[in-house]
Amino acid sequence: MVAGGFDVAVDGRKYLVDTAGYRRRTIPAQREQRDTSTDVGEHTLSSAGQWIRSQTDWSYGSGQRHYDIADADRRRFDTSANVDVFTEGQISLCKAIEQKATGSNSNLYARVVNGTVFYFSDGTDLKYGDPDVNAGAYSPAATPMGGTIQDWTSDGASVYATIGSAVKKATVSNTTTASTVGSFAGDVIEFANGRLLSADGARIVELNSSGTVLTFDKTLTGTCKVIKGGPTAIYAGYNDNGQGILYGISVSTTDGALSYPVPAAVLPVGETFTGPFSIDVFGEVMVVGTSAGVRFGVISGQDQFSVSLGPVIDDGGAAYGVRIVGRYAYWGTTNGNTWKADLVKFVDTLVPAYSKFLAFDSGSYGNVQSLEVFDSKLFFTDSSGELYGEDASGDLAATGEVTVGLVSFGTVAKKVLRATSGRFTAAQNTLASPTDYATVTDYQDPLDYRGVTQGVTGAVTITVTDDTNASVALAVASSQAETAYTGATTAEVYEVKLTLTRDASDTTTGPILERWSLHARPQPQRIEEIIAPLILQGMVTTSGGAGAAAYYDTLDEYNALRTLVVSAAEVTYEEGTGRTDTVTVEDLELQPLRFSDDNSWWEGTCLVRMLTSPQG
Repeated sequence: MVAGGFDVAVDGRKYLVDTAGYRRRTIPAQREQRDTSTDVGEHTLSSAGQWIRSQTDWSYGSGQRHYDIADADRRRFDTSANVDVFTEGQISLCKAIEQKATGSNSNLYARVVNGTVFYFSDGTDLKYGDPDVNAGAYSPAATPMGGTIQDWTSDGASVYATIGSAVKKATVSNTTTASTVGSFAGDVIEFANGRLLSADGARIVELNSSGTVLTFDKTLTGTCKVIKGGPTAIYAGYNDNGQGILYGISVSTTDGALSYPVPAAVLPVGETFTGPFSIDVFGEVMVVGTSAGVRFGVISGQDQFSVSLGPVIDDGGAAYGVRIVGRYAYWGTTNGNTWKADLVKFVDTLVPAYSKFLAFDSGSYGNVQSLEVFDSKLFFTDSSGELYGEDASGDLAATGEVTVGLVSFGTVAKKVLRATSGRFTAAQNTLASPTDYATVTDYQDPLDYRGVTQGVTGAVTITVTDDTNASVALAVASSQAETAYTGATTAEVYEVKLTLTRDASDTTTGPILERWSLHARPQPQRIEEIIAPLILQGMVTTSGGAGAAAYYDTLDEYNALRTLVVSAAEVTYEEGTGRTDTVTVEDLELQPLRFSDDNSWWEGTCLVRMLTSPQG
């Protein structure tokens, strides 16, 4: 009881309450939903019991930190490593990384000649062989060049290498010592569009097969770092005063002469080309490795010359080597990390779906300088002098991770996480032979009754981390199609990470995950609605002081309450001696009985609707 024998007090003013009309209730946390869509999905499920977030496709790649904000793509995620995300509807482990050759040189550049011969430069040698079979021995061992190789190329019949002081030439798949051709000594060399071009600093020339400088002999400004042929032009990437300029060299359709180099694209100030393998072209698509990252471009369909470059993808930092093979593009960054992009799927203008691909989980490795696909496997070289590639025996990476990103269920209101779950692909389960059930006991194992043999190998762990950095891990059991974790943790946002682990006994097999999900219920700050029928009469009898009388100016009391409505001020509301709330007075409704004795205003009951401040 409020002091003085009153029932309640609003902003210090004391009143008696008609208890017959008193109500107090919690405002529902969720509004009623109406779905007019003809498509089923998570949005069509009732949200009264729980909210659901799930993912069944990862093929639009990484680079999306928030999984479920308004413009998010539910087919994307934050980051990944050593996981194949480009098969729609599932994720699985990449092949393990195997060292194919080792050395102490920093000039390892790999490419396939004639689609059948794998070459890579190593110091003064240009080595070839099957990287899976030769595994570092490379027998035949080498084509000696007589100097440190700066860059190399092939016209299919011969290989050409620049060694700083000369151009060397040798027959493809031949171990004889290379011969010196011509007198031009460049740092970059490329066989492009049927022409052999080389560059030494600012000077770029065309050579014949004997190394003789032909008519095309131009000196620009800056330093040429890379030359690459396109569908209708040859491109040369120059670094000039800390800025990369992509020059285009047209080929005359009348006499075949090469035109004077003209800028086809310009990198932002401070961004430069990284090396002789930093540009690749497939059709009208160009991929460019720069000091800032990787950019994808398209060659103009109008002039067949100029290049429109997209925004930089800088997730891995500087890109040193790039390669396009079929529908996929690859690039390499620091510490032996490779990346892969699907050129069929784009998430933004000139930004394809991409993710980290083969990657070292720990240790120190060099910058990935070149990448090549040979026998359907990815190989790459680094600046520490190593040649790596996908494991020849088919071993999978020991572990791989996909960080889905932040899941907020579209609101900053707190949620109670109730369950997480994952499901392996059905392809990992096989039907067993039919069983004759002779006795009732044969039916006791429902798995056997269905005739399903579980074939899942390896393991999947789903880790959910809340905004206090507390984590809950779910191990999706390999003995069943789905596993659920039931617990309770409250947060505004959760970070979801998927960890795939290969089979312990058969290292060539691992799990294939086709779905994860979170189940939560909302726990926003709650508000109570109070409806208190306040007795406004000229005289009332309180329960204190043996029925003491209390006197009101009813108009004054009403005006005081109305002021609280208009001002929306937070005030103190007291009920008896047991509870005090901070409230706003939202609405008033006067239910008059009669005029006061002096006819100044009404007496009666005033319904006061109040809302408590958010709690919880």
